[in-house]
Amino acid sequence: MSVSAAELVASRYRQIHLDFHTAPQIPDVGADFNADEFIQTLLEARVNWITLFGKCHHGMSYYPTKAGVMHPSLKFDLLGEQIEVCKKHGLATPVYISVRVDQHMGITRPDLVARLEDGRLWGPNANQASWYQMCLGKREYIDYVAAQTEEVLKNYDADGIFYDMCYYPPDPGCFCETCLARLERNGHSRHDVAAHRRQTFEILREYTTRLTNLCKSIRPNATTFFNSRVTCNVHRELDTLTHLEIESLTTGGWGYLFFPCHARVARTYPRPLQGMTARFHKSWADFGGLKTIPQLHYEAATIVATGGVVNIGDQLHPRGTLDKGAYKVIREVFQKVEEVEAYCKDAQPLADIGVLLLPENREALSGQEDSRGLVKIDGSIEGTAAILAALKHQWNGETPDRDNLNNYKVLILPDRGVLDDDLKAKLTSYLAQGGKILFSHEATLDEGAFALPNSPVKYVAPCPWLPSYMDLGDVLGAGQPKTEFVNYKPGSYVEPVEGATPLGEVWKPYFNRAPGQFSSHNQTPVDEPTGYPIGVLSADKTQGYLYAAVFKGYREDAFYVYKEMVARTLESLLPEPLILPKENVSAGMEIDVLRQAEQNRLVVHLVNFQPTRRTATNEYIEDATPVNGVQFALRTEKAPTKVVLVPSGEEIPFQQEGNYTHVTIPTVLTHQIVVFEGN
Repeated sequence: MSVSAAELVASRYRQIHLDFHTAPQIPDVGADFNADEFIQTLLEARVNWITLFGKCHHGMSYYPTKAGVMHPSLKFDLLGEQIEVCKKHGLATPVYISVRVDQHMGITRPDLVARLEDGRLWGPNANQASWYQMCLGKREYIDYVAAQTEEVLKNYDADGIFYDMCYYPPDPGCFCETCLARLERNGHSRHDVAAHRRQTFEILREYTTRLTNLCKSIRPNATTFFNSRVTCNVHRELDTLTHLEIESLTTGGWGYLFFPCHARVARTYPRPLQGMTARFHKSWADFGGLKTIPQLHYEAATIVATGGVVNIGDQLHPRGTLDKGAYKVIREVFQKVEEVEAYCKDAQPLADIGVLLLPENREALSGQEDSRGLVKIDGSIEGTAAILAALKHQWNGETPDRDNLNNYKVLILPDRGVLDDDLKAKLTSYLAQGGKILFSHEATLDEGAFALPNSPVKYVAPCPWLPSYMDLGDVLGAGQPKTEFVNYKPGSYVEPVEGATPLGEVWKPYFNRAPGQFSSHNQTPVDEPTGYPIGVLSADKTQGYLYAAVFKGYREDAFYVYKEMVARTLESLLPEPLILPKENVSAGMEIDVLRQAEQNRLVVHLVNFQPTRRTATNEYIEDATPVNGVQFALRTEKAPTKVVLVPSGEEIPFQQEGNYTHVTIPTVLTHQIVVFEGN
């Protein structure tokens, strides 16, 4: 009995994405391919899923094709032999097809290339080594991709299709004659930006729906995935995605916050989550670049801790050989993943906090069906992720379309964004049912007033001082030195409503720094208080407010005071969080809590982030140092039957105090799982 696409993805924790973008000028493609050696390398590395190449960015196919162009130096059916030997040994084999990027078609059919607003082809100029970008509104080109899809799924035992490079053109869309004529045919001016954006989204939906339906008609259980489509607006496209794959090479430009933010939105939808990193030191096709085992293990650990399966990107050498050194590193990591899989399967993440992603302004409210989407992950959201990770709070990202806000004890609305009537109603209901809200700076501000139901503050005006200063007071400043801390980011003057408690006080500098009026090297020193509060807590302690853009500030300025302000406010709103960090839990150690309901256990992942600054751009993990005596408490409600370390199986002592189980973990190197049985 064949399994569904979702079941297949969710059961394969050790995946490889095997890039093979190979220029037609390379003379010996596949010359050294040996099927037995190929599969032996994969099996030794514990791989059980591999994405193989049908057509690459160069537009070359790696099998005999009538629909496309076989690589000119390839003398045999490389894809066919790869699939045959992989299937023989039980590996899943989806096939890769490049969509937006096709260099061969760009060169031979420039009429199918997308055009930029100034009329130029979207592709390389004379001084660039880069790709042509095809117009996906051209039916002839989508016919071409569809024919390649049909060939692959009918001729090979492929488990599905991975469609790559499915991103949008530059805003608002493609300016080729076909796309402009379509605008006019539908009654819109060529200069109508809003209509152009809607059309860009329509084109996306047309080709992804068409290709998905084609895949399902040939192979009903086929996996289908369109890369670049997992955004915070992915709910609009779930019908074309059997799983949600997040490409995030932490050292390759994505950074360490991209995956946590996107994964915590994606994992709330009914699709398996897959995290994709790569073995390269930098980014894709960094031949000769190889991660250390601690770096790659850290990345894999963050994926499984978030509730996903692990996919590691590689690229096959043109001659068809896998890099034995790279697969030695991959083997070390996949062996560690394999050891803990039983505690990851069907584990559902737990979260006290929902981070609500709001539209930036009223214009964005109308963007639900255009190419921009309704909401996005920006510095404020990434800052929220960084703060909550440092504080060990468990959270998910939520978008305004959802009806599951009551799953959370606290909602955070970071720094900015507006509410529509539907979301106001949802928040009113949420508060009435005992929910709590933390918001900051201009979140929900609309036409000079906060739109949040029962807001504990009234908006007065933008704080005129940048930077301003903060006397945190006894609550927000608990544990901090007594001083006036700087606030590097914009702030808002507010007044507490009757019964609400003001927290701290905003202070002003002598004057704002400006040409002709400045003092010393940076901001002008603190002068006197303004009378406006830094924070406000509602009378019933259901809402908290912070005047500064603290979340964006933490992301951009890394000022620990912003994190402490959030921490003290959350202590009032969420007095019993899932995790209470104790001794030897550094700000860089990540803690994630999941539940395996069928096994009646809670699974806690401790992931130790230990980067070393080596360059101006990358934080990189060269080696790992164990942290000993890590102490934390987990809100279990009742005492577990036992607490076990995985994968060692060692049972450790625990102490129950009220709703919390307190434990001490002897040592954490990179990744340690702690299982609380009977919960």
